[in-house]
Amino acid sequence: MEHQHSDYNHYTTTSFFKDEQFIQHVLKADDLSVAYWERISGEYPDKRAAMEEARAWILLINKQKPYQPATGKLQLWDKIANQIAADEQRQQRVYRPLKIASRWIGAAAAALILLVALREWSSLGEKKFSTTFGKREQVVLPDETVVTLNGNSAIHYARTWKSEKPREIWMQGEAFFEVKHVALKNRLQQSDSFLVHVSNLELKVLGTKFNVRNRRSITEISLLEGSLRIEKNGTGAFVKMLKPGDAFMYDSSKQVLTAMNRNPQANKAWTNNEMDLDGYTLSEILNVLEDTYGYEISLQAPELAQKKLSGTVPAANADDILFVIRKVFNLKIDQKANHLIISQN
Repeated sequence: MEHQHSDYNHYTTTSFFKDEQFIQHVLKADDLSVAYWERISGEYPDKRAAMEEARAWILLINKQKPYQPATGKLQLWDKIANQIAADEQRQQRVYRPLKIASRWIGAAAAALILLVALREWSSLGEKKFSTTFGKREQVVLPDETVVTLNGNSAIHYARTWKSEKPREIWMQGEAFFEVKHVALKNRLQQSDSFLVHVSNLELKVLGTKFNVRNRRSITEISLLEGSLRIEKNGTGAFVKMLKPGDAFMYDSSKQVLTAMNRNPQANKAWTNNEMDLDGYTLSEILNVLEDTYGYEISLQAPELAQKKLSGTVPAANADDILFVIRKVFNLKIDQKANHLIISQN
């Protein structure tokens, strides 16, 4: 392939990820492409990190097992590469432009979690915070506990916490907690506890890091550090003590608590603008798009609903997720307002 030399000064990870020449080089390198991209790497040393990140994403997507009734994996990527220019035009009228954020600009991404996503108001002595669809926010509680809210989520708690009582908070949606440890050495009393009320569960923790997702009558609890006890509100029923690395799911419609075979670190990937897809079906990913980003989705290829993906992908916003599933499954995604119609290409 004859390479056309571009000005890469303004290239980002996303730019390389969608560059046809770069995709072909990563998947089917020849002497000419190796020489070309080595030269580009030398001329633009500040772009090496972006190139490596884009390379990792391309290889990750190429490792998936896409739904491909008639074509092989490499042929499917060839088709994707040949359609990139057309896709760029279609994206402008079909759905919002893609803005994929990468790990190496994590600090900048964190800075984009703006106060505009957060609403605070007072009611009957309570503090309430909520996020709109697709927005995230960090809230620092009076005890210096940090709560990161995902999109379409909310918390509320008493404006004043009494020193002799546990710290309590109520939540809906999804949140990651970094609970401040306040117990003194060799002293543990009721007021040292931190209680999270979600669905009809009560989570009792000390100094702890954990993620809670409450959607569609399902509550998922993943413990990363510390200790956490689960019980039914006010009853003490199905008491379960979690240790770091444990993840449990509670179905409120059936009142059943079961262990999850999922890495707790994966459930907090969203706080780093990523999504860990291991064990997730396409149907579950579409649920995330509906619950967190506010879409209404019609899947017109039901045979794909239980297909699974693997690996960690960029997920700074809904467009990142749509981009990945569109490429992996060779999907057509049409948008009318907040309604997505997804079909096989």
